[in-house]
Amino acid sequence: MRAAGFALTALVTIVACSPTSEPPSNHDGESGSGGASGASGASGSNGKGGSNGKGGSAGNTGGDAGSSSGSGGVPGFDLDCPAPQTGAPVLRLLTRSELTNTIGDVFPGIDGQWTSSLPSSTLSVFGFDNDASATVGNQFATALLETAEAIGTAVSGNALANLLPCSSSGPNAACAEDFVNRYGRRLFRRPVQAAELARYTALYNSIAPRSDFKTAIKWITAGLIQSPYAVYRSEIGTADSTGARKLSPQELATELAYTYTGSTPSEELLAQADSGSLSDLPSAAQALLATDRGKLAVQRFFEAYLGFTRATSIEKPNAMNFSARAPEMVEETRRFIDGVVLQGGGGLRELLTSPNTYPTTALASFYGFPAPASDYAAVMRPANRGLGILAQGSFLATHSNADASSPTQRGLFAYLRMLCLPKPEPPMNVPPITPPEPGTRTTRQRYEEVHAAPGSTCAGCHSLFDPIGFGFEHFDEAGRFRADEGGLAIDASGDFLGPSGDPLFAFSGQEELVTHLAEQEISYQCFSAYLALYAFGTNQACLGPSSADELFAGTKGIRQAFADLTAEPHFMTRR
Repeated sequence: MRAAGFALTALVTIVACSPTSEPPSNHDGESGSGGASGASGASGSNGKGGSNGKGGSAGNTGGDAGSSSGSGGVPGFDLDCPAPQTGAPVLRLLTRSELTNTIGDVFPGIDGQWTSSLPSSTLSVFGFDNDASATVGNQFATALLETAEAIGTAVSGNALANLLPCSSSGPNAACAEDFVNRYGRRLFRRPVQAAELARYTALYNSIAPRSDFKTAIKWITAGLIQSPYAVYRSEIGTADSTGARKLSPQELATELAYTYTGSTPSEELLAQADSGSLSDLPSAAQALLATDRGKLAVQRFFEAYLGFTRATSIEKPNAMNFSARAPEMVEETRRFIDGVVLQGGGGLRELLTSPNTYPTTALASFYGFPAPASDYAAVMRPANRGLGILAQGSFLATHSNADASSPTQRGLFAYLRMLCLPKPEPPMNVPPITPPEPGTRTTRQRYEEVHAAPGSTCAGCHSLFDPIGFGFEHFDEAGRFRADEGGLAIDASGDFLGPSGDPLFAFSGQEELVTHLAEQEISYQCFSAYLALYAFGTNQACLGPSSADELFAGTKGIRQAFADLTAEPHFMTRR
């Protein structure tokens, strides 16, 4: 019976690629400055710098940054958005985790009874795995068939009696139609159309007489899961007289659910869409963010934005017990985000400057901090031992080398993700940094010798972000505070350059650095852009800028700003 699966896969492929299905292009416009051809965003000249950092850019003036070329650099953005923009209609391929969550929600009771063969979702240049330009390739299609067959086997097994009561009392074509209507609606996030029902009924009629009811249900399930209407999220809409495409209520329910819970819409949310009662989108988003899945959606943004979960996969040979403490560091950061953002309703300022952290007793000892009342309880960081999310051990350890800190990696993070400036292309021949010399030369001295030497090919780029990274030099490669480096005095001073190349501020140490960052309007514009990149799966910075001013003023928290993306024009319409 496997041939039925292959036949349906071929049918689905034809439907997905046929012009009659009208899938819109996921690439609109020419490539951005420094971008690859075909990337989303109109081309433009180098961005204009603004006074006090406002409106700074090194991306495209009046357009969006394209994906980077050859070396995998990160594009910059024009953050001076005259008004929120709308992007093109798209079909968004579900990520591996979204599809897994969807199957668990649609077919309760089959957990642990099927195995996913799906490859990991491709990461965008920004580190997000939900890029709207992702499409089904041969590897994904083959893995999807295997996964759909495994799910079909689980659904048609012992769980079927609960999933489809008529399978026990009347296993016939009418019962099969009930299955298609009920579960097709959940998988397609809309009612099943008559032609679709006829197609799956025909599949049932071709299989059941030659085998049995359960086998037919198995392959119907596999077919439903492989449908483009199941694996793609539709954000196409219907054109009005102005040419704008307004998303349908079912498309809005789908966008809400996957953006704010990472899974398919619930029966309740679909019912609201069907009845036309889905109106207050920000409130609906807030309600979803209050759920466990919603909190996880926020955490997933920060995991990708900061990259801190990589701490568990790296080694620090000179830091005793690091491998044992690394998972605790990751959980500490999650607890910090939960306490500041989710429970506390804090904004970017609080995220950058909170004096609290949430270690285990063992991790507090590793850092040299006072012990918490219990594991992961809040403690006040000792004075002059760092502030906020950029003092978290998981962040500092991740943005370091194995045997030494890295001013370049730490400074580059702030340069890219607090100013939204582009990562320059490295020259062909990059001279190596000399190995650590404890007690002889500091890390700063080693980096300046190579990156800041007169005539160095590195100076032009590294002068933009190495001086930022020097502010973190009181933290070693494992994220622990150090008063000196092998007995040598540490110079943690530096300048933070704005988009125009002029200094935004000078600082000495991590605490001054993040405190000044929290005072810069461009920090909030850039952070808002990254929230929108994550939510909308695009590389367009001006789709969700409306909360930047309130974040800067401190009148809106990050969770609220995330929910309020539903009020942006792009959430409801496409151009």
